[in-house]
Amino acid sequence: MANQQSKIPDAERDVLACLVQLEEATVKDIRDALDNVRPMQAASVLTLLNRLEARKLVTKRKADQGKAFVFRPSKNSARAWSGLMKDFFQQAFRGDTVAFMTSFFETRTPTAAEIDQLQQLLDDLKSGNSKDGK
Repeated sequence: MANQQSKIPDAERDVLACLVQLEEATVKDIRDALDNVRPMQAASVLTLLNRLEARKLVTKRKADQGKAFVFRPSKNSARAWSGLMKDFFQQAFRGDTVAFMTSFFETRTPTAAEIDQLQQLLDDLKSGNSKDGK
């Protein structure tokens, strides 16, 4: 199943990424948010959300008003992102952490607060206190 989730098509990945960023959204919310990046009809967004729901990567509930559904990323979506990132990391950087981080920071300079958070993460990793227990 993890292999299936790591092979999410680009359009589904974009919809899921948008939903993760929004945390909770209707089809219209997602369509509007993606309009500049990947313009789609509402029916296309709904189809992609239904596929993601079938993969158990999103959940939905009836909106408080009207006929719309409100979608949320599921807990499984975090595992899918992890698989996608591992695949990307291996394919693009051949597992080279320093090359990955250098490329990332050349693309987007972190804020001072992010640097502090990253430093804390590095300090925790160095002392063996990582959150995942590794």
